[in-house]
Amino acid sequence: MTKALYHGSSHIIRQPQFGYGKAYNDYGLGFYCTDSFEMAKEWGVGKDRNGYANCYELDCDGLRILDLNAEEYCILH
Repeated sequence: MTKALYHGSSHIIRQPQFGYGKAYNDYGLGFYCTDSFEMAKEWGVGKDRNGYANCYELDCDGLRILDLNAEEYCILH
């Protein structure tokens, strides 16, 4: 299975690389992606600049994927 992932940025990033992000991001230094093209577009633009929604294909064969939106992880109050 192949999954499309998007990364919003002020520039084109042909190949993701760890270590160039901001250490103070929510989950620390990393390369943040989303499966939402619209969200990546929002992340890519700034108040006074345009941006890019970079697209990558991830081969998921052989990977274990934890879906935190799955019913078993949802807590109802």
